Amino acid sequence: MQTLTFLFAFIAVLALIGVAAWLVRRFANNRLGASTQRGRMPRLAVIDAAAVDGRRRLVLVRRDNVEHLLMIGGPSDIVVEPNIVRAMPNRDQMAPRPAVGEQPPRIAPLPDAAWS
Repeated sequence: MQTLTFLFAFIAVLALIGVAAWLVRRFANNRLGASTQRGRMPRLAVIDAAAVDGRRRLVLVRRDNVEHLLMIGGPSDIVVEPNIVRAMPNRDQMAPRPAVGEQPPRIAPLPDAAWS
């Protein structure tokens, strides 16, 4: 009888731990230390990374809309290029383009002039 009571109590405790873990995963934020403000843009992000060799990597980091190129790993970490500013698109790139499958507007031909 004592063994059966222990088994039921053990199963109940495991079930409660499982339910608590599911609730934490369901309702908690995905990031540790996330702020409570929703919709706020993160201040720090890794944009891209590339392996240079077995130990070193080039990492492009964005902080407050300013990008920095870093080389990490090896004997020391260095800033390769600070304050990278993205180029603004020129006017031709900003012009609206026709949708896929849509033909650009055509100029109607002039009527044939009478040859005199």
